[in-house]
Amino acid sequence: MKLRNLFTWAVLGTASLGASACGSYSSHVQAPDSSALGRVVVYRNGIAYYERKARVEDGRVTLTVPNDKVDDFLKSLTIEDAETRKPLPISYPTAGANNDGKVDMSIQVNEPGVEEVILTYITESPAWKPSYRVVVDDKDKVKLQGWAVVDNTSGETWKKVKVGVGSSSALSFRFDLRSVKNVWRETLEATERFAVAPPTGGATHKEGKPREVVLASMTNDFLPSPVNGTVDLEDDHAPMVEVAATGTGRGPMPAPAKRPANDRARVEKVKEEQAKKQVKDLAQRMNATDGDIVLEALAGASEVGNTSEDKAHWLRNELIREGVAPARVKVERRDAKPGEDGVRIVQADLPKAEAADPNSGDPVGESHFQSMTPITVERGTSAMIAVLDDGAEGDVVYLYDAESARGNARFAFKSVRFVNPTAYTLETGPMTVYGEGRFIGEGLTEPIPPHATAVIPFALDRQVVVEKEGDERDRISKLVTIQRGVLRTEVQHERTTRLKLTSLLREDTRVFLRHSVRKGWSLVKSPTVHERMGEAHLFEVDLKAGETATVEIVESTPLVRTLDLRSPDSIDLVKVYLQAKDADARFAEPMKKLLAIHAEMADIRQGIELERAKMDEYRVRMTELQDQVLTLKSVPNAGSLMTHLQAKLKEMSEGVQKGTIQVVNLEQKLMLARIRFQDGVSELRLDREQTAATTK
Repeated sequence: MKLRNLFTWAVLGTASLGASACGSYSSHVQAPDSSALGRVVVYRNGIAYYERKARVEDGRVTLTVPNDKVDDFLKSLTIEDAETRKPLPISYPTAGANNDGKVDMSIQVNEPGVEEVILTYITESPAWKPSYRVVVDDKDKVKLQGWAVVDNTSGETWKKVKVGVGSSSALSFRFDLRSVKNVWRETLEATERFAVAPPTGGATHKEGKPREVVLASMTNDFLPSPVNGTVDLEDDHAPMVEVAATGTGRGPMPAPAKRPANDRARVEKVKEEQAKKQVKDLAQRMNATDGDIVLEALAGASEVGNTSEDKAHWLRNELIREGVAPARVKVERRDAKPGEDGVRIVQADLPKAEAADPNSGDPVGESHFQSMTPITVERGTSAMIAVLDDGAEGDVVYLYDAESARGNARFAFKSVRFVNPTAYTLETGPMTVYGEGRFIGEGLTEPIPPHATAVIPFALDRQVVVEKEGDERDRISKLVTIQRGVLRTEVQHERTTRLKLTSLLREDTRVFLRHSVRKGWSLVKSPTVHERMGEAHLFEVDLKAGETATVEIVESTPLVRTLDLRSPDSIDLVKVYLQAKDADARFAEPMKKLLAIHAEMADIRQGIELERAKMDEYRVRMTELQDQVLTLKSVPNAGSLMTHLQAKLKEMSEGVQKGTIQVVNLEQKLMLARIRFQDGVSELRLDREQTAATTK
């Protein structure tokens, strides 16, 4: 398709810019009456390109240029012979401005026989503004129209001028070319050897390290235990100490209150909750800044194992759970100075090249639309000019966007999806959508590259309902070290987002899901059909009329975690790991035998709980029987019933005694099994040879 057919230009109308715009025409370059303005191209970077033809009179062409625009004029001025199109040498005066703040640039044309010249130059101008229309018919076909709003503040009327608009990555700046620059040179005297000025002295300074920005410091006392499940086997199933309960003297005795005999779990839990509150605040601060973060694990000479490093990894894991990109946070071990411990959170220095990353942000495309028909735009008015009128491949879809500032987490937006039919970038601008002869919504588009697909939301009709939920879990991927039952592992931390989509429409539709994967995360599971929208993924889901569908998006990132194999949470992770085909045999074989002991312990605990439940029922029944026996003592002829109740009371008492003996026996078995388990866990190694005690 030819460009002139694709971009049909027409002036829709003009409007006055108002007194504020018309009061000053500082960018106006005045030309002689014999000249004619032929072409104006307005750009988005604050400049406009002018092309005019002028007659040469007495070997010169005189232009009047605003004093503050002379530099732009000189650095961009070109003069060509109108007939041969050859560039011409020129000369111009260096005099200052006139009383009216303008400079008469009398340009000397030294080539003989030149009658007409073509001058081109740039000067400041308001940027043009795009506006789009999308027309959707009943068959979901799309017609795309584009308009450019151009403001003529140049101070002259553009009479029958070919007006164009453009944008590109071209840079624009000011540069002083007009001023006369004198270069200072030193005067040397050969006869005076000592009567010369000495070099200038000054204060000295040392080269210092870049200033270190410490965001926070956390001591080892403040940070919780990095071991997964701060309760070991003893604490998790510690004996419960009965606290005496007071009764009324009659009726059933209340069940005795119980509390853990060991308060270690409670203390660690409180410490963890307090630390997580601080981590949440820290994560919010980190997400509001750029650059990488270093967690310095301050390891002292007296430190046993890798306590500080493990706590630094715990801190990193929690920051990631609070939304900090994993790629931004790393852990480094550093020798602690006297009195130092814990973890320091330090802002990493940004390389100068990254301080202003030219690769960040939206891509800058290139566009250039030129009118084929000359038009007239009066001074101090604006023109709305059609730049695009063509059919485009596209249809109406739905876009679920819960991430953007004006997004919605409950409903999907009705949107128009189309392919840019041009070879140029469509600039950011408002987009009005019409359908079946009526207005149906409007949206705002980011730059659309040539032949790229765009999705523009324009209405929220609440016809596609979305329920969003998510969870997180860890999966062991690699064993690092194990020492006395404490296992350091690399885990894949997986985050699952579930979207339940329900269509209330009577026809089938397509829904696009916008989902951003932050740096350091990788997709594990997602819909197979997807595109990109900026830094986000755009997943496509076909939804039938009235259908409900569930979509899962799973992301993962590697973490380092420390697990106590006596902890129930760690046991659950290990069970999942042992089911994998690539589980480390050095660890898997003895661990499976230990898990059998762990299952035996669980059965014993269940037996103890059942016996204690029976004993509680017996005690309650005994209390009821005792009250009934006391009541019957005052009733005549109650001998047979009294005998029956006393027999029942004896039966309940014997049940309590048997239960007590059974609980004691089970607790002894549990103690022996626990010792076997703890001893086996402590003997676990990742060496080639396992200690025989592990399997006993």
